[in-house]
Order: sequence, then C-alpha cells, then structure tokens
Amino acid sequence: MTDYIEQYKQYHENNNHYQGDNLAPQLPHILELIQTTQSTTLLDYGCGKGNQWTNNILPVSTPTLYDPAVPEHEKKPKGTYHGVISTDVMEHIPEGQIPQVFQEISKYATRFVFLAIATDPAIAILPNGENAHCTIKPLDWWVDEWWRCAVKDDITVHIKTYGQYEGYQVI
Repeated sequence: MTDYIEQYKQYHENNNHYQGDNLAPQLPHILELIQTTQSTTLLDYGCGKGNQWTNNILPVSTPTLYDPAVPEHEKKPKGTYHGVISTDVMEHIPEGQIPQVFQEISKYATRFVFLAIATDPAIAILPNGENAHCTIKPLDWWVDEWWRCAVKDDITVHIKTYGQYEGYQVI
C-alpha cells in the first residue's frame, strides 16, 4: 500500500484531482444513518482534498478528515467517532490491504460505517500507468470481507456498490 500511497501523493499534486466530489450522491444514505443513530461525530476516511466539506450540510460538527495521500489530512486520527464514511476509496486500495483498512475503520466507528465503492475501472491513471481502481469486486465480496476482517460487530454497516456491480446491503 505504501507504493500506492506514494502514487496517490503524486496524483494529488494536481489540484484538480480527487476533490471529494463523490459525497453528494451518497448524502441521503449518510443523512439517514446520522439521524437513525443520533450521531454527532464523523470521520471521512479517504477524504481526498476535503473540499466536499467546504459547505458542511450535515447535522454534525465538521468531520475529521483523513487521507494518507494528502499532506494536510495525512495524520491518522485518534479516538473514535460515531460514524465513519468512505466514498470512492476502497476500490483504490490494493486487495491485500483491505483487511487492515476494514479493521482500522471498524475500530474508529462506534455507531455506523458507510462505504460507497465504485466497481468499474477508473478514468484516472496513476503516475506508474496503472488504473486507479485496483480492487474491483461485487457487493458480496465486500460484505464477506467486512465480516471476515472487521473487529466489531455491534455497529451498523452500509455498503453501496455502483458501476458494473450495483448493490446496497446493510450488515
């Protein structure tokens, strides 16, 4: 994953890349989760440049932003959060690193996790020539991985896939 993080650091040097614009289509799901779990704290795991939070429209304080490839958000968060969201991130992580990431996300969340995962090749090509979406799997695979890897089972988890494998599952 370190090599991939370095690739994304280079890719992020272009200010037009990964602004965080995939949040908007996910807002209805995230809002529902915030309301039903009465959450007030949020972590955006893989936030990109974080510009999606310029006008925070969610009924929570400004989320904590984490993205290891963006210098201003690369510091790992501490503590826990009511909710953890990750939109258009998991497919960028090499398959062998998904278990570690799912474990980490589940440790941060105390009430819910929302994952929105693209299942098509990306338009973006990394500096090394590889497609930015390196883990393209159907919904069932992501659900099975979550169950296999997460360290908590007392949180609500919503996984949405879109692209060639569309689906939505609450686990």
